[in-house]
Amino acid sequence: MRRAITLFLLLSSTLLSIQLDAATCSCAGAPLLSAIDSSSTEPGDFYINYTTEFHEISDLVQGTKDIRDESDRERSSFSQVVSGTYGLANRWSISGLLSYVEHSRSVGTSFFGEQHTSGLGDAVILLRYTPSYITPFSRHEVSLGIGARLPIGKDDAGGIIVQSEDMQPSVGAEGEILWASYSYAFNQAATMQLNLSSNYTFNDEANDRNYSFGDEFNFALGFSQSIGTRFGYSAGLRYRTTNADTRSDFDIPNTGGEWLDFVPAVQYGVTDNLTLGLSGRVPIARDLEGALQFTTSYSYALSLTYAL
Repeated sequence: MRRAITLFLLLSSTLLSIQLDAATCSCAGAPLLSAIDSSSTEPGDFYINYTTEFHEISDLVQGTKDIRDESDRERSSFSQVVSGTYGLANRWSISGLLSYVEHSRSVGTSFFGEQHTSGLGDAVILLRYTPSYITPFSRHEVSLGIGARLPIGKDDAGGIIVQSEDMQPSVGAEGEILWASYSYAFNQAATMQLNLSSNYTFNDEANDRNYSFGDEFNFALGFSQSIGTRFGYSAGLRYRTTNADTRSDFDIPNTGGEWLDFVPAVQYGVTDNLTLGLSGRVPIARDLEGALQFTTSYSYALSLTYAL
């Protein structure tokens, strides 16, 4: 049973990830919620997850069209996240995470050449209430959550010349999170499921440079299946939209937009307590604000989940 629960946790976390990433100019790139699973946790259960994710952020987009980049520019981010989920009591659980983020950017025609930043990113804490579980007698699960993003990392990397906000490990400001998920089991063993998840992050607070990131909404829809006791896979669509960023209440050009991605994942139960997962993200469509934006070309992630 524990092995099945662990597989389901990883299926949910890789499929229904809600990440603060994408457009180069609109975020720090840390996948804050990708490592927090969207499934229920029994009282006393404790799950630890480690996720490492690479993002290639080199697509140049004008509205809905891909534009050829003549600047020989390369941009990427590498994130590491450690999270934990604990079942507090019947129907209640709490999750938290810490992140470490590395950014890299180079422009072939730029005098500054390569730029690198790294450091602790933001933290997240999320309290969840699950009024309905999937059981042998019920095929529905509903879970609601409320949480916060905490800027414990640095947002002034770069020394004398501070790097732009998209190159900072932390966004430098608090945010409030509303979260919800729904799962439907197609069979009594719950080995085949339909999963939905949504999330809204309020980014009203500005950092020390009066920069405020736009509010963000995410929605994910997908299918997951466990095969036997060790293997599983999932596939889904993830929609993300953000408002334009602001500085001193004025909109920042070339920030904000809409993204639609395909998110496949596979999992393997190494032991009854340890599960390994590999997932990716492939852009399907995007409609971005402003004249030009650099955005995610692709990403892939490796996850380890351990059940105590």
